Order: sequence, then C-alpha cells, then structure tokens
Amino acid sequence: MLLTNWKNLAAALCLLAGLLAVITPAPALAFDTAADDELLLLVNGIHRIDRAYQPDDLVDTAKKAPSKKSRMLLREPAAAAYTDMIAAYQAENKRPLYSLSAFRTYAYQSRLFSGKVASRQRAGQNYLTAYRNTLQYTALPGTSEHQTGLAIDMTTNGALSDSFRDTTQGKWLLENCWDFGFILRYDEAKTDLTAIAYEPWHYRYVGLPHSLIIRDNDWVLEEYIAALQEQGMLEYADPQDTGSVWRIYWTDDTAQEFADVQSVSSDNTGGYIITTKVSLIDSLLNEWSLAALTADSLLVMPV
Repeated sequence: MLLTNWKNLAAALCLLAGLLAVITPAPALAFDTAADDELLLLVNGIHRIDRAYQPDDLVDTAKKAPSKKSRMLLREPAAAAYTDMIAAYQAENKRPLYSLSAFRTYAYQSRLFSGKVASRQRAGQNYLTAYRNTLQYTALPGTSEHQTGLAIDMTTNGALSDSFRDTTQGKWLLENCWDFGFILRYDEAKTDLTAIAYEPWHYRYVGLPHSLIIRDNDWVLEEYIAALQEQGMLEYADPQDTGSVWRIYWTDDTAQEFADVQSVSSDNTGGYIITTKVSLIDSLLNEWSLAALTADSLLVMPV
C-alpha cells in the first residue's frame, strides 16, 4: 500500500508498534545478587579482599595438566577453561608448559611477601628498598589475585622470568589465552595502571566474552571496569554466534532490571557487572519498536 500522506504514515507506524509489542520479549527483572559468581573481581592495591576470603569451588588441576606442584587449585570455571587451554596447547606443541602457582591463601601470601623482603635484605638492601622492590612483583596480602582462585602463573622450567614471553609457550599463551576466557593480567605497557611490573607468566580468568573484549580494546582489567562504569554498557558481537550480541552492563543499583542475563559478578569496586546475551532479531525488533513509537509521537500533526 502506498502511503500518500502523514496521517496514513502515522497510522502504519502505530500498527507496526502494536505488532512489535506483541512479539517483544518478556519484561526484564531485577538481577539476583545471590547469583554473583565473582569472576570479575578487581583485586589490586586499591581494591582489596578480606583475609578470610576463600572460594568454595576450588579444583585441583595438577593431575589434569602439567604442574611443578603436587596441587594446583583454581576455581571450577577457571579450572575447566584452563585444562581446555592446555589441551589445545599440547595438541599443537611438544615443548613443556607447566603451572607454577595458582590459589594462595591470605596467610600464604603474607609469608611469601615477608620472605621476599627478607631475601632482598640478606642480599644487602635496606628494609625500605627491599619492601619497595618486593611490591613491584609480589602483592601485599589482601591485594593478590591468587587469593581469588582465578589467577595462575605459568613456566617452562620452574622459574618465572621476563624471557617467558619469547618462548614458544609464552607466545602461544599470549595469542590464544583470550579464546579460553583468560587475559594477560599485567601488561608491560600498563604498569602505571596495574601498579605491578610486567609479568608475562601471570594469567587471570575472567570468562567469555570479557576476555575477548579486553583483548580487542587492548585493555587491562582496570580499564575494562572503568569503561563499563563510564559508559554503563558495552556491546560485543560474538564472532562465533553471528545471530546474537553480548551486552555487558555495570550498575550499583541492585533493583535495576535486565533481560536475558547470562551471569552476574560483583567487581569489588562497589558495583556489579551484568552479562546479557540477546538475539540480533530481538535487538533489532526492539530498536524498530522504539523508533516507531518515537516517529508516531512526532507525526501527530494536522494534515
């Protein structure tokens, strides 16, 4: 039907809006804080975790993937992704790749930090110099990602060295970790943001699609959370699922409503990161519906 005047156009748009309203997804609901998976906790010198914090879903990966320790604990989602990642590495490479350190308690981190300081003092540094130098590579208790059970240190020979980045193992991890939900946590170019020296061996699980968004924007975790807080929502088109789009929200309002929620994580800064995934068709229909309603309100005029 040919629309010959504004009245017919407005009527058609009203009809379209009514039809779209019928097929629009159910209303969003307030998200459930009890579903908090804590996979996106930001832990650093500013945002600390309590000494009593310990995940209740730790899994030993030492028997599932090569390790330099008899036990290597990671949280269950991170452990599953980690073993998949190592299996993929082994399918392509013969050179050995080991885990060296994963979950640590607050007490262990405290002993580790004190021991590093004492070691530097024995080497001739005064206490203040030893303390400052230790801070560059070893987190204070309560500021270590290892306490979350989401971080893991990797090695080729049992040592931690910047030269790891130049090894076959280090290069493979840096190229492929993102596809398994891991990120290189301490980037060489972002030490001013992380306050930790470059660590090519330290990988952190954040899950998908977050690792891909961080990779594609060349961010560290601090920048990712800052971008979410500033923009409120980030959208990511999943290259593996062209029929859907991820929408990642940040909020500090637990009564705020969201639809199609896939996961909820507190971020340790006072807010929550809400991960949603919607079909592109639903997304387009919602946009068209809003456009039609807007056009309808603008086109109500004498003819």
